[in-house]
Amino acid sequence: MQPTPLHARPIAVIGMAARFAGADNVEEYWANLVNGVESVSRPDEGESVPDDGVSDGRYVRAVAKVGDVESFDADHFRVPPAEAVTMDPQQRVLLEVASAALEDAGYAGEREAVVGVFVGSGENHYFREYVAPTEARAGRGGDVRITLANEKDFLAPRIAFKLGLTGPAITVQTGCATALSAVALACASLAAGDCDIALAGGVSLLMPDVDGYTYTEGGILSADGRCRAFDAGASGTIPGSGAGIVVLRRDADAQAGRDRRRAVIRGWAVNNDGGSRAGFTVPNIDGQETVIRTALARADMTPEQVGYVEAHGTGTAIGDPVEFEALRRVFATPHRQPRTLTLGAVKPNIGHTDAAAGVAGLIKATLAVERAVMPGTLHFRAPNPEIDLDSTPFTVTAETRAWDAEGPRVAGVSSFGLGGSNAHVVVESVSAVPAADAARSRQVLALSARSDEELERMRQRLADRLAAAPSLDLSTLADTAHTLAVGRARFTRRWAAVAADRAEAVARLRIPAEAGRPTTRWSLAIHGTPDELAAMGERLLATEPLLGPAVAELREEAGLTGQPGLTNLAPHQAGALAALGVVRILRRLGLTFSRIDAPDWARPAAQWLAGGADPASLAAAVDACTGADAGSIRERAGQVLVGPSFDLAEVAAAAWRAGVCVDWAAYYGDEPRGRVPLPTYPFTRRRFWLERPEVQPDHVEPRGSSSADATSVVAYVEKVWCEVLGVQHIAHDAHFVDDLGGDSLYAVEIGARLNAGLGLDIPVDLPFVAPTIAASAAFLDQTLAMETTS
Repeated sequence: MQPTPLHARPIAVIGMAARFAGADNVEEYWANLVNGVESVSRPDEGESVPDDGVSDGRYVRAVAKVGDVESFDADHFRVPPAEAVTMDPQQRVLLEVASAALEDAGYAGEREAVVGVFVGSGENHYFREYVAPTEARAGRGGDVRITLANEKDFLAPRIAFKLGLTGPAITVQTGCATALSAVALACASLAAGDCDIALAGGVSLLMPDVDGYTYTEGGILSADGRCRAFDAGASGTIPGSGAGIVVLRRDADAQAGRDRRRAVIRGWAVNNDGGSRAGFTVPNIDGQETVIRTALARADMTPEQVGYVEAHGTGTAIGDPVEFEALRRVFATPHRQPRTLTLGAVKPNIGHTDAAAGVAGLIKATLAVERAVMPGTLHFRAPNPEIDLDSTPFTVTAETRAWDAEGPRVAGVSSFGLGGSNAHVVVESVSAVPAADAARSRQVLALSARSDEELERMRQRLADRLAAAPSLDLSTLADTAHTLAVGRARFTRRWAAVAADRAEAVARLRIPAEAGRPTTRWSLAIHGTPDELAAMGERLLATEPLLGPAVAELREEAGLTGQPGLTNLAPHQAGALAALGVVRILRRLGLTFSRIDAPDWARPAAQWLAGGADPASLAAAVDACTGADAGSIRERAGQVLVGPSFDLAEVAAAAWRAGVCVDWAAYYGDEPRGRVPLPTYPFTRRRFWLERPEVQPDHVEPRGSSSADATSVVAYVEKVWCEVLGVQHIAHDAHFVDDLGGDSLYAVEIGARLNAGLGLDIPVDLPFVAPTIAASAAFLDQTLAMETTS
């Protein structure tokens, strides 16, 4: 890592989607955070304890789970049922979340941008506990389809394939720091020009029937089923699950495209603690301090500019003090006033979501800087005695409060993984840009779905959103229509309506209606006198921004130079050019006509259209348009009538309902329209889930029985060390850390097994206290002797 990294190009957060415990989307997640909701399942204590050999109260019933992970909209993503039922549910959930995030950003439709995806996942419990045993029982093995559906390697490529993303598709795996590291890599890829838009995040899921965990003293899981980050009562974290994706774009491009910029990532950094620590899972102050300083340097910011830090905040005895000390070194500057930097953590609300933890914190921080609100840190009452809040600028509060700041609001987000991986990003607020004035007085709301039922749900959800909006002027309604038109995928079931304001839009969305039926053949009928069509042209020139350029092109091709529009033209010339201009617009929008009818005076123009519209012969065709008859028409299905009452918005809506692939980008032309967050696709999920295979429980000796009765203590210690470390023999003088590579996780498991097997109360990290088999055996012999004497 460069000592003084290059200043970063700001990266805008333009979209996001998530599923966490107690929340099916980002807005529900934010509401839970602001209201201090603990989204943790606590089954009735009277229920039976799983037969895992733990019955002394150390089985803690508390987990934070995402609901309905058994279900998936396989049809929407073109996944065969046989594949869906064996696919890692993490890949299924993240695919739905990625699709929703792209819709939230307004880039799920046709696009020229190169989109990359950087994501990671947690442990695949479904394969280990459901798929693999089922396959083994059926005598199958090595099926490449099972591999493709479950290996983490294919997480990012599957999203790219299903969503049509052509940029880098990289699966990122670095433990608890996975999601935020993926965000940092996505920012670097955008800054380097490898892609134009990037999806970044992670997923980690617990199985539906998991209701708790086994508490081990000295481990990372909480003794009472509550995570109390930085609190005096903290004893660890709790298992959580979730999925989150943010959509990123270079800020300059996001501003030019008038995207909804929720915030900008000003700096980012990733590193590793290396080997200068007590064990593989032990955090390191220096590494965490360095990653934060590097991110700030890349952001070209000072620590004094940061007003909030979303910490990793696991509530563990080692993790919180180490993280706080790293933060103190960075932010406790001589110029910083006390109580001017708020420290927060999301894990008390939703548990430790493992590979998704970083994106959970980033989404929270992004919304905090966007909405000027700091959610409180749940369960915080008094600071951990190992943390000296009074001598630092930090404050921790359980209450949600307004974020009062002069200038931009800046937040830091940290994510630290077991194994020493560290990631940090710096997020800054941006000023809201008002929607540009609408060029049209009426807007086309166009929707499509896979089924009529989904289309109806889509209409009602959009109506609810528009009705609940605090304000919705014509400019915002125009951005809404634009986002629906260019930012959504196209499906066969169609609906569209034209509205001039919110009330009309909501009313039309609420009215029961059938989806449009496809029309395969279209005809065109020009109707009206030259004067009537000339008047139509003047009206459209004042209200329809596409007609002016079309008429200007036609005047130049016909050699009718001079005044713009239809000025200074004979009635038959003005009427003909107005009709031809409208037809040119319709063709550019994607309509083609098998038949063109016109009154006698306009027949030369109709023949010119039918003959290929050669610019060289346009002048003669226009001059030949003489007479004053309006003509007669016979209306038929699939007919577009170009006459005195022609309405381009209504024609575009009708064409969309009838299945035309309307070129909405051409419809909006050079109009400076933006993209706004709207309700995402209403998936229709079905259950795809194997039954858990029945297994015979392993024999576990009851606590208090002495497994060492029939052998010496030293032999029993060696047996436990070998089983935990996965080796066949260990020299009695081999050092636990230096020779065997042991760390705190192995030490805690060894201590717990020795405690259970010998019925003693010994240090849970005994291999650190007595780091050889011989030393541990001697310690145990002495403890047994003292207990016997007692």
